[in-house]
Amino acid sequence: MPRNKNSPVWLNIYIHNSGIRRQIKAVAARKDISISEYCVQAIANQLRKEQEIPHEEGASSLKNAVEKAHRFHKETFEGRVFTVSSADLIRETRDRDIS
Repeated sequence: MPRNKNSPVWLNIYIHNSGIRRQIKAVAARKDISISEYCVQAIANQLRKEQEIPHEEGASSLKNAVEKAHRFHKETFEGRVFTVSSADLIRETRDRDIS
């Protein structure tokens, strides 16, 4: 018998840690949604994240780029902060290159 497109399919999730189960229930209650809906949203978010990985293959993710920039700043400038706007520096360099 063919399945109706709107009928739900079952996915059983067994949670052995009662603390995690309580956290899930609490967050779902705060959002005023069912535990099932919360779990579906969480799984969908994770799937979206994992589908981005092949798209970024060969390139650094934004998180890695930011971490590298922070390390570079710390190592190169020893925590000092620029007193000049980076936008101004870029503008000056472009103006110099055009002239």
